[in-house]
Amino acid sequence: MSLTPEEILNHEFTKKGSRAYIASEVDAFLDKVNADYQTTIFERNKLAHENEQLQAKVDELEAKREQVTQSIVVAQEAADRLKKDADIEVKKQLTHAQEAATKIISDAKSKAEYEASYLAQENADLVEEQNDLRQKVLEFKNSFLNLLELQRKLLENDELAKAIVKLPLGKTSAERLARDNEIETEVVMPEQTVEMDGTNQLHNVENESDDPDQGPVIVLPD
Repeated sequence: MSLTPEEILNHEFTKKGSRAYIASEVDAFLDKVNADYQTTIFERNKLAHENEQLQAKVDELEAKREQVTQSIVVAQEAADRLKKDADIEVKKQLTHAQEAATKIISDAKSKAEYEASYLAQENADLVEEQNDLRQKVLEFKNSFLNLLELQRKLLENDELAKAIVKLPLGKTSAERLARDNEIETEVVMPEQTVEMDGTNQLHNVENESDDPDQGPVIVLPD
């Protein structure tokens, strides 16, 4: 049984005489105290060693906790930085996309307006061209109808033959006409000596041929 401080303090040795103690009791008590203190010292040392080990583990855990805390702080800072960069990049991309979309819409609107204006002008030009073509067709139709009407009147009034007679002759046609007139003169002249009426008739024919309004006489073959 271990000694308590009170037992050590209050322990009384058997006195031999007025001042002396029994040596055996003192020695036994001291041996017991020594044994108790050796046990105490051993246990203290053991506890101190265990405490050192535990403290080392605590220090190790504390270091790890500090590392973990530092890692968490670094990770949090990195996460915050990444989030901030991501927000900036998202805003940048969003702004770029909005600008690109606005430009695309503006270009498409401008192109559509230009094409609409171009098509409207082209349509107006086509309408004007069609109107001009209709006008020209109408004018040609009226001119052709007038020409047909004029030809019909010429045919009805026998004015076409007169107009053909008044047409100027080329060199070849004039020579042929001269030869034909010489032949007719040779044929008519004998009749002139036989009948006076033939002379008058020939004279009348010559007078008529000299008429400038009549024009050259065209002899058609039989």
